[in-house]
Amino acid sequence: MLAAPAGVEFIAATSSDTGFARMKARQEIQELRTDALAFTFEEAKAAACGREGPAVSEAEIYSLWKRTKGWPEVFCLLMQAASESRPSPDRLIADHVTGRDIDLDKYFRITILNSLADDVLEFCVCASILGSISADYFNHVFRRNDGAYYIDKLSADQMVLRALDRSQTAYEFHPLLREFLEHRFSVEHRGSKPNLLARAAQWQRQNNNSRESISLSLRAGENESAAEVASENMMDIALRQGEIDQIQSWQSSFSAAVVSGAPTIALGLAWAQIFSHDHQRAGGLLADLRAIDLGGLDQQARRQMECWCDLITAIGEATGDNLTESRRQCEAWIKVYDEADLVCKGAILTCLCFIAASEHRFDDLRKACLEASSVNNIADHRYALGWLHSAMIFAELSRGDMRAGAALLRKARDDDTAEINTTPFSVNLLNTLELELQYEVNQLDGLETRVDEILDFVRQHGIVDFTFSAYRTAAAIVRRNGDLKGAVELLQDMRVIAGEFGFFRLDVLARLTLADLFVVESAEQATAILPNRGHPVFLTSHGPYLRARQSLTEARIAARQGKFHLSNRLANVALDHARRSELGRLEVAALLCTAVAWAGTGRAALSEQRVADAIDMASRLGCYRTLLDERWHLQALGSISTPLLNLIPSQEELGCREPAPGDHRVRSPNSEASVVLTRKELAMLHRIREGLSNRDISIKHRISEDTVKWHIRNIFSKLMVRNRVQALLKAERIGILR
Repeated sequence: MLAAPAGVEFIAATSSDTGFARMKARQEIQELRTDALAFTFEEAKAAACGREGPAVSEAEIYSLWKRTKGWPEVFCLLMQAASESRPSPDRLIADHVTGRDIDLDKYFRITILNSLADDVLEFCVCASILGSISADYFNHVFRRNDGAYYIDKLSADQMVLRALDRSQTAYEFHPLLREFLEHRFSVEHRGSKPNLLARAAQWQRQNNNSRESISLSLRAGENESAAEVASENMMDIALRQGEIDQIQSWQSSFSAAVVSGAPTIALGLAWAQIFSHDHQRAGGLLADLRAIDLGGLDQQARRQMECWCDLITAIGEATGDNLTESRRQCEAWIKVYDEADLVCKGAILTCLCFIAASEHRFDDLRKACLEASSVNNIADHRYALGWLHSAMIFAELSRGDMRAGAALLRKARDDDTAEINTTPFSVNLLNTLELELQYEVNQLDGLETRVDEILDFVRQHGIVDFTFSAYRTAAAIVRRNGDLKGAVELLQDMRVIAGEFGFFRLDVLARLTLADLFVVESAEQATAILPNRGHPVFLTSHGPYLRARQSLTEARIAARQGKFHLSNRLANVALDHARRSELGRLEVAALLCTAVAWAGTGRAALSEQRVADAIDMASRLGCYRTLLDERWHLQALGSISTPLLNLIPSQEELGCREPAPGDHRVRSPNSEASVVLTRKELAMLHRIREGLSNRDISIKHRISEDTVKWHIRNIFSKLMVRNRVQALLKAERIGILR
């Protein structure tokens, strides 16, 4: 602003509803929101790369950018400090960057605090211990009546406070500035802090903010008060709000005596443990609860305790990857309790939805999702809604429909009832799925910066499907960058996690993915890492998929060994399962594998047709990385695959794409018609919509013109139309094309 030309005037307004509305009456006013003044990540990278000194990794830049929320001057200060202190790597860990760093101390004092009057500065220092600030909150804690005056002054005149939402009833400092101010408070008012925090906890309790009340009481050293609030509200905080990490942070503050004397605290801790890979501790807590005498409670309270215990046990089986047992227990829970507690019922129904998604029972998932969504919305069950959205997105990723997955992801983040953006666990669930989705649609810019954070989350909380998704994607990104050894190390890390927590399915998936990497270098090494098909996990509900997945890997190995007839048989096993189960990415991979097998046996026409089918499907679904990663496998086969490689788009040719607007799979037909088109017929219909002639279609799909005519006659017959225009109009009306 200081460097702007003399003819440019800057006008600041804290609220677009009031300030900018009047300013817009003036000419040549350009409106910028506060986030426009912050660095984007790309701008932060550019600023970091333009600095002299040792290079700082992109992941470290991302950590500092996120910690500073893009505040340009603060980001540049920390980047300079990071570059100058390379021997001390802890400086670069985001959690170790605080407002008390010596570089920021000088900046905050000179740039911000020196411009504040003494009374305003005193307000800032005092208010910093509260976190979010409102006038009533501040006045209660500090026994004053001037909170509104200072909040208005700091938000409107100084712009040091930011409103948390449009209601402007609560405000916050930038996190780094608040840490700096709170440290100053601890130095200047050390003796009074516990009492003030206790008063803050009291205010939060009176205003039904139980989570904040517990945390403040613990900070004040008032453990008994914290336990009292926790015993009343723990299950709501755990079950409905999903504050898993928050509960984990409280765990050491509650003594064994407190936990044993407060069943709801024990239940809340057990709930947090089943989502944090500590099933043994959760089981011990539940066993202790079932053993105690509940005779002092009335019948309704005893039934509620039994309901919660059975709920945690049933869902704990799912987080431990015992999905068949979890499904049995969830269905038993519904028979026993049903409408006893809508919050619990929502959790059970959501668990059943997740199990259906994991087992690729997509029709069952759609039916169960309707009831689960209804119950969770009525119960205002934020945590279950986060899981429900995740299950639906995961299902689309399994089906390979990236366009549908992206639409569901946007819908999840806009769900006001779920409040996903303010529920950390749910945010991380969606981020894990988004990593895979963005990789699959080939949106790779900035993707690597998020990998470490997502891997940390799944290591602490990840169930098998999400852990596999995160590690497989991370390994694929590393392999794409030419680091095969790094990719193998990530997959071996996944095997360590599988062994530590007894996730046998995760180990099988990891070994299959490792074999896919090894086969490029050595068929023998790939064969050695393959799991034993006699393992009990192949007899579970996931068995058919795992067998199909292993058949595909074995087909790749056979092709590498020149055994093309065997490769074709194995790849067709995977292809048949993919088509029966609607697994688009598996189908694309299997089609390309059969293409190699046909090429190896001299059937060039059939081989090229399979490649065309795979490209067509990948384009419709948006699963471009599956196509490119399979291309990488083909390159290792030498001259036999050269004609096929010329047909498949390269990384440079494909670029970074969103799925095209009309690219999606055929959904269940609506009530008007029960038309079911084959994949070939659907592909023909898309080509018709593109305006291609029969000859053009035959060239594109490498089939004869007579075959094209035969497919089109079948389409007309099924749709009961006479020409192409009628076919397109009816297909769009009944939902086959959109």
